[in-house]
Amino acid sequence: MWSEVYRLISEKQHILITTHTNPDLDALGSELALDEYLTSLGKEVSILNSDSVPRPLRFVDPDRRLRTFSPRRHQPIIERAEIIFVLDASGGWERVGRIGQALADRAKQPQGGATVICIDHHPDPVDFAHLAVVSPDAAATAELIFDLITKSGGALTPSISRWLYLAILTDTGSFRFPKTSLQTHRIAACLIEAGADPMQLYRQVYEQHPLGTVRLKGHVLNSIQVGGGGQLAWYALSLDTLKAYDVKAAELDGFPGLGMQIGGVRVSLLCVEMPKGRVKVSLRSDGSLAVNQLAAQLDGGGHPSAAGAIVDGDLVRVTAQLVANIEALLESTP
Repeated sequence: MWSEVYRLISEKQHILITTHTNPDLDALGSELALDEYLTSLGKEVSILNSDSVPRPLRFVDPDRRLRTFSPRRHQPIIERAEIIFVLDASGGWERVGRIGQALADRAKQPQGGATVICIDHHPDPVDFAHLAVVSPDAAATAELIFDLITKSGGALTPSISRWLYLAILTDTGSFRFPKTSLQTHRIAACLIEAGADPMQLYRQVYEQHPLGTVRLKGHVLNSIQVGGGGQLAWYALSLDTLKAYDVKAAELDGFPGLGMQIGGVRVSLLCVEMPKGRVKVSLRSDGSLAVNQLAAQLDGGGHPSAAGAIVDGDLVRVTAQLVANIEALLESTP
């Protein structure tokens, strides 16, 4: 499935890599690993994202290869791009945020426009891309980047191995989510053999949080509400609450799944207030109910057991409506 991707890489020199808004470690690790691989082939590579790296994840990029898009500074890079890799972000240009329109314009240029290649494991539409490698069975986009690199004979350097391991570690929920497969563990073993240190990387992700984040987690655990006969756990965070704990909405990795720790819960819902009258909705499930279908109704997306969306509206009203909708769905879904 990689032959056309390899052909395009061999023919082009200027390559741009991007990913979805509020990038997680699967997105960032995949970008950095692909960047190093392509650079080793002599390509000129730039990573441009709409959003900056969340504070807790900045350790992943010591050389600051990840840049935040600025129209004034970065338009020349976009104009030179011959290939645009969109990683972990199927679903349309909206998923990559404010850089999306500039990239779409570059791809549509009638003379010498860029070829868009989407690599992802989300089962969302990819009609915005010229070429797509999408595998919903993969536990993380990093599994596909591993495949791309190794099947071409590329080297698994220690840094590439660390980035891919971090991506897989986090997107599988420490190797416990439903799509964690034998292949996932085989890939992890290869990455460890090539230089990834599981204990060190786990500590960097899960044991280096700011005090405010830990205290906010305690606040959430104390405020969880249960509905749907004990099958739904839900909680909401306002901008004022985030400000009180000095935590940003992009720094809530792991929070959506806190409700799943409760016995009998099938769905966990987290609603977070955002500026300009928007609400970020995060859904998790035990696999018995496909929450990506709920997210799709909100113009979002994701996996059957982990999905989300950003919607317009008031935090209290959005949360109440979603709770009612999920309770009704749980009642009709054994």
